[in-house]
Amino acid sequence: MNTKHDELSRAQVERAGLPGPGEEPHFLPHPVMDRLLEAVIVLGGELWIERDRRRALESLLHSKGLLTPEEIESHSESDAQGRQEELTALVTRLLDPLRTMRADG
Repeated sequence: MNTKHDELSRAQVERAGLPGPGEEPHFLPHPVMDRLLEAVIVLGGELWIERDRRRALESLLHSKGLLTPEEIESHSESDAQGRQEELTALVTRLLDPLRTMRADG
């Protein structure tokens, strides 16, 4: 049921240049730029989560006397295969917005 409120909302959305139902928003001049911006935002979120968790773990390890900050800093990861798999998964998540982009923009 269309009410006057619904019609006003649609008109306001159209005037503002906002996407309608089922449409993707575009903030930059080209859809590819929007997808790149989305990838950067995803990357920033991933980076923050990792930094926050690492800080918490380092703090707990240090407070329990299990490792010193110097030991944490100098530790080198020996699981190269596991690290490569994690890197591949991260790159896949970062590039997904570009892969899902339609060819016509």
